[in-house]
Amino acid sequence: MRPRAVVFDLDGTLVDSAPSLHRACVATLTALGHRPPTLEEVTGFIGDGVAMLVARCLAAAGAPPSEEAVHVFRAIYDADPLTGVALMPGAREALAALDGRGIALGLCTNKPMAPTRTLLAGLTLGPFACVVAGDSLPARKPDPAPLLHALDLLGTAPADALYVGDSRVDAQTARAAGVPYLHVEGGYLSADLPEGTRRCGSLHEIIEIM
Repeated sequence: MRPRAVVFDLDGTLVDSAPSLHRACVATLTALGHRPPTLEEVTGFIGDGVAMLVARCLAAAGAPPSEEAVHVFRAIYDADPLTGVALMPGAREALAALDGRGIALGLCTNKPMAPTRTLLAGLTLGPFACVVAGDSLPARKPDPAPLLHALDLLGTAPADALYVGDSRVDAQTARAAGVPYLHVEGGYLSADLPEGTRRCGSLHEIIEIM
């Protein structure tokens, strides 16, 4: 059955933001006198929010977690979250096709709201009837609260929706919320997915599935 609403993750699902996040991580650790992370390292660290991303970069450099580092990163990244970002293949086409079929669209990401809004505006990505970011609620994914909040804003029951993501964090979030999940290959954290996870090769396939 066609869902009434489809909620998307952002990083690794709709956009490839790893180069932009890597640039900010390198600048942050260099400013604090630590070894800067590689792009491959940063790509593997994405998915659990800013604080965890920075903590993982620090750990890779042999340094302890630091609130100062998080503040430095936020200042650098929020000033320019767009440079180096590219749309994932099929992102714009999938959103347009679903919107054209009358399916409500939402966004649920662990990225903070300010850079999320900057990315959506800069890439003219949407339309989204709701956007729930990493700082919209006290809890972040994989806690189900952000996804359930997005569905409340869309006026859609969990069973009538679909969550589209690229990581085990997204899969865990959907399962905890009781929302059907579709995993798009090619993202950042595709290992260790729950058994039976429904997968598709790219966002282009969503157009055919729906």
